[in-house]
Amino acid sequence: MSVEVGRRVFVGSVAAGLPLLAGGGATLAFAQRQNGATRVQDPVFDQLLTDMKGAVRSLGQAGSGEHTRRLASSLRVFAAWGASTQFDSRVKETLREVVRREGRDALLRRNLDAAMFKAESREFGFDGTSAVPLPVPAPVDFATRQWIVDDLLANGVTPRWQAVAATLDDAARALDRIASARSAGVTLVAQVDPSVCRMIQQEMSYLNIQMVFWCAPWFYWVPEPCGMATSAYLGVAAVGWWYGC
Repeated sequence: MSVEVGRRVFVGSVAAGLPLLAGGGATLAFAQRQNGATRVQDPVFDQLLTDMKGAVRSLGQAGSGEHTRRLASSLRVFAAWGASTQFDSRVKETLREVVRREGRDALLRRNLDAAMFKAESREFGFDGTSAVPLPVPAPVDFATRQWIVDDLLANGVTPRWQAVAATLDDAARALDRIASARSAGVTLVAQVDPSVCRMIQQEMSYLNIQMVFWCAPWFYWVPEPCGMATSAYLGVAAVGWWYGC
């Protein structure tokens, strides 16, 4: 996958922002107005998202295995919640309807709006006061987009949340090793494990495209779809930045 995420894409990137949906000016509020819906109420989802946002805010200020594991735990519980609510089935139905209505090619070629994401990201502490700059992801190539859409249509999203959590667990252990060596006055010759960075980069590409969809006016039946996707993206981006990918 031709996705490159790391410190080099963060430097000088705050002004450029990160993705939401472009072209249609779509936000969750717009989706709700368009569909005549009020915000869906789900206290379990709301608490999970609150916990997840807390982990992301912490990662924006300090890199640690503990904060990384908090984010991984939130994603695993989200996956369990999704399994108990038939979430994947509804995600697949929604995307199939979008393909029928707008066409697969239009779905694949949706672009991202940096300004909208910049506004959304303030809720996560990425407002110029965080230690981690607001990330700017590299473009995701068309072949990777096709693979991601095929995977979403076949499997939904909860398996990917589990995969992201597993990647975060690996990153947490790596951050723990660095912190332990630093506290002992030891400088590791090779602090960065390329395999961990590759996993982070893969999940970043997936979450990037997920965010395009979750911030579109399609998932109005989810309590806060854009916030969920944005939180996951920013959290994984922050972990990658602290690790030095």
